Amino acid sequence: MDNIATDSTQGYRAARSEWHEQLEGAADIHQVLIVSRDYLATFGPEHLARFPADCRPGRIKGEDDIAYWSCRLAQYHHKDPLVRIDAELMQEMLNFFLHAWVRISQMHRAATPAPMH
Repeated sequence: MDNIATDSTQGYRAARSEWHEQLEGAADIHQVLIVSRDYLATFGPEHLARFPADCRPGRIKGEDDIAYWSCRLAQYHHKDPLVRIDAELMQEMLNFFLHAWVRISQMHRAATPAPMH
């Protein structure tokens, strides 16, 4: 029987980085959260200043925060030409949070017993 939690998230192959590899190697949700916190710790105030104020992730306390920031960053629509943002950096962060969310979802599916037929 395949273990869904150990399946790779092939959609992120193009975005391979140390962080994505750490997400792939995470054995459980707690490790995904640790990797996520470590990833965010690499963003100093000078980096986050290039994000809109409502798209600057704060402390990651649980898996709900991963889902929230995945949605928040994905739904952001840049409208104000006077507000300068770093779209490439925001896309990188969005990709990270989406990948973390996919990994958590895989782990939940793997932990759910298969229905008996």
